[in-house]
Amino acid sequence: MNTSFAARSTKSSTNFSPNNFSGVVLSSCAEIRRLRDLGGQWSPGNEAMVDPEFFLPTMSKGWRPRVVAVYCAGDLVGVLYTKERVIAGFPTGIVYGDGSLGGMLVSNPAHQQEAFGLAMEVLLAAPGIQGARLRILRFSGELDAVQQLIASRSLDGQFSPIERNASPVWKYHAHLQLADTYEQFLGGLGSTTRHNFRYYRRRFEAAGHKFVEHLSMDELRSAALELRPKSKFTAQSNLAGFERTLDMVAATQQPLAIGLKHRDGQWLSVIGGWYRPGGAVLCFQCNYDCEFDADSLSTVLRAYLIELLIGQSLKELVIWGDTGPPLSRYAFYPATVGVRLDVPTVAWRAARFFMAKFGPHLPRRLASVVQWMC
Repeated sequence: MNTSFAARSTKSSTNFSPNNFSGVVLSSCAEIRRLRDLGGQWSPGNEAMVDPEFFLPTMSKGWRPRVVAVYCAGDLVGVLYTKERVIAGFPTGIVYGDGSLGGMLVSNPAHQQEAFGLAMEVLLAAPGIQGARLRILRFSGELDAVQQLIASRSLDGQFSPIERNASPVWKYHAHLQLADTYEQFLGGLGSTTRHNFRYYRRRFEAAGHKFVEHLSMDELRSAALELRPKSKFTAQSNLAGFERTLDMVAATQQPLAIGLKHRDGQWLSVIGGWYRPGGAVLCFQCNYDCEFDADSLSTVLRAYLIELLIGQSLKELVIWGDTGPPLSRYAFYPATVGVRLDVPTVAWRAARFFMAKFGPHLPRRLASVVQWMC
């Protein structure tokens, strides 16, 4: 396939005249936001991964957006969401895309594989881009498209299975399979976990406290910010980062927001997330455990959540960024593959060689980033 490349300001494009496809790399938040109304029609059941307002809050310190819009005959047919690693203010030229929840590419289903392959080709041809680090579901069209891309172009490519907690750079989302009824779900738990789910919920209800099945986004934001300093898991978290998480939930068209209230009206616990096809995602939870630690508020609210989802005939709860005991004992992690793609220049191959050689001697966090880059 013959390609031509031209760069202008914050965007770059490549025209593919044989099949009338073209791609544009966007780095400006304003340009990315303009894609909002164009892409939502493709995945009405998975809005969280469609909306640019969901993606942009993930731009924490050390990242900048690299989004590829793919067109066919002038019509937008796909959007690839990736971001570039920045270290100490300097762009590395390495972009990252996570498809472990299926949200890296949003496209017209009729053009899905072509849109992904075209988007990756355009991205790797952009000025300053040295390579891509992707996380892809093992059995997916995206993996097939990458294999075709490597075969058709001279790229340095490598595939490797991603093991849970192998690197702090990746997120590991825990998937919890739900049953047909809540009692069946409890029956699949170990005896101690099952006892705790029942005991702490009965005690919560006997104390006259209340489960709130639906919160508005304003209520969720207010309650979460009130509880953040009272929770041992979020008290030390960065406020700006926590507010970005709230913005992600607010960007979804099907938010999940539930909570627990003390009998005197104060908030005890809230969960924020969103619904997705066949299930829901628990994005964050804040508990007033500095004072009510003995009440196991996390277990109580998750018990209510699971019963709520089962009552809607949903089959899966995904816990964003993993979970700890006891639910971690019953969670599973879909098989994913790490893909390393690099432009085959002498300078970049030499840079990778020296980073691989000296990276292990750096501080742990920086060493992990260098290992991920190489």
